[in-house]
Amino acid sequence: MEITNYMTRLQNSRGFTLMEILISVGILATVGILIVQVMFTTTNVNTKSVLLADIKQNGEFAMDVMSRQIRGAATIETTCGIEDTTTSSVTIRTLENATTTFLCHSDGIAARIASMDAQANISYVTGNSVTLSASGLATCDDSTLSFSCLFAIGITQPVTIQFTLRQPGTGTGIYDVSQRSFTNTVNVRN
Repeated sequence: MEITNYMTRLQNSRGFTLMEILISVGILATVGILIVQVMFTTTNVNTKSVLLADIKQNGEFAMDVMSRQIRGAATIETTCGIEDTTTSSVTIRTLENATTTFLCHSDGIAARIASMDAQANISYVTGNSVTLSASGLATCDDSTLSFSCLFAIGITQPVTIQFTLRQPGTGTGIYDVSQRSFTNTVNVRN
């Protein structure tokens, strides 16, 4: 009697079929994957935003420092040709008769914009969280820093500063590479 009651209860109870369980697991897995995907995308976008903000801050600071010093220079010591001349460094002479050269200098971590005085003392203008290297390495061989000038008799020489900053490293993914270009043309006032 007890066995028949158990058998009757077992026949009357309704459970889930294998197909229903598989569909439920599939839906839960799909929703889980979508949630994880959204979380990773949000994290990567936030990381790239922070990198771009750091690049922008470094680039604007470097451009401001170089523009201000070139604008206030007594002369541009770098030779400008009759045709538009592009060089990887520019040397200026200050009103105090001191020379300053802006150039790419590698500190072993990144290729950085630096200023060098007549005694070859190096002062970095950009931080080591950004690099001038097009490959992302710590080399100035493929530096994006350039200065353009055109010689004109009786006219102050305008100097065009161009460079692209990116984060160090050789990332290849869309979220791994952050870079920004900067350009400014400066006239010597004095």
